[in-house]
Amino acid sequence: MPTFSRTIGSLMREETQRFLEQEIFEEAGTWPSILTAPYSYMNGPLAAFYGVSGVTGDAFQRVELDTTQRLGLLTQAGVMAGTTHSNMTNPVVRGSFVVQKLMCHVIPLPTGDILEKVKPPDPYTGKTARERFSQHSEDQVCATCHQFMDPVGFSFENYDAVGLFRATENDVAIDASGSVPRTEGTASGPIELVRKLAEAEDVQSCFATHWIEYAYGLTLRAEDKCTREAVTAAFKTSGYNVRQLLIELTQTDAFHTMAPREE
Repeated sequence: MPTFSRTIGSLMREETQRFLEQEIFEEAGTWPSILTAPYSYMNGPLAAFYGVSGVTGDAFQRVELDTTQRLGLLTQAGVMAGTTHSNMTNPVVRGSFVVQKLMCHVIPLPTGDILEKVKPPDPYTGKTARERFSQHSEDQVCATCHQFMDPVGFSFENYDAVGLFRATENDVAIDASGSVPRTEGTASGPIELVRKLAEAEDVQSCFATHWIEYAYGLTLRAEDKCTREAVTAAFKTSGYNVRQLLIELTQTDAFHTMAPREE
């Protein structure tokens, strides 16, 4: 199986772009469907990297996924590799990405003496990431924030630093159980976690919020509450359709009266 390279990285980007174009403009086009779509796009070299057979040549083609291992956008290798900063996975970084960027939950940065504790654990303190990073939840001070991030990140431990699926780490079975903040129940692994995220109201409203800020070129403030509520309500009514969301962004009073403001 080919190892990760700059070329593979560019193919991962192409995979995500083609997938999003297909799902948004040709398929259901909803944010939940993007998170749970059972297919992706690969060419021969990328399929070989994934270990997927039956795909040859440089042209990208639709590939049905093994949904026991992958499902939707978040489990694509490019997303998993993009949330890894070294040759080892970091469930805190992956969990933070989901909780803060996809759910819009603000987790304050540590200050003062707590900063001394903010560092990845020694790679030899445990055979699995869960063993190594468990100190965060055991330390009462660190657990204040890590209780929200780590359960999400641990569920993605079935993907290594470059996004390849694995069942073990250092010959030890990976415990990929986890949970999603402000939702009930637990997830047995990444597939269940992704499904829970796709059903979470915070994930849908956060997606709309990011689009409002991007489209209007501003950071939403308290006085923008009505705009946020109008757009997110319309997004929900549409079944969380992404194309409809883009249209709704042009239908608010804020859009028609928008003027540059100092941030």
